[in-house]
Amino acid sequence: MRKLSHPGAVMGLFALGLEATGVASGAYVYGDFPIKILGVPLCIPIMWVLMMALAYFVSERYGPAVGVLAVCGVDLMILEPIAYSLNWWRWESPYSLLLIPFGTVANALVWGGMCLIGIKLWEMKKN
Repeated sequence: MRKLSHPGAVMGLFALGLEATGVASGAYVYGDFPIKILGVPLCIPIMWVLMMALAYFVSERYGPAVGVLAVCGVDLMILEPIAYSLNWWRWESPYSLLLIPFGTVANALVWGGMCLIGIKLWEMKKN
């Protein structure tokens, strides 16, 4: 496996592209933030980098499945409800999961996939 010098930068750019696609598709919109790139607040890709690093650190000790579940749980139970209640973003189509505005099942799958990508990127830095 090839060594990767800056997994956070790669993850941040990938996350920005993913979020910009969601905004461009009209699935959701972000509230007022001072700095946006392609409609995405700068803090969002930074948050993705931090969450993917968390997934990696948890996976180092407990395995990738637990890393993915831990980060998806933080998103579902903490990040999504707080962001939604503070009007930091809103879904353009009303969906809910466990009475939490979480979006579609696709959103959960994206989180899981991004966690796995993040884990792999940080593993590439280590090797």
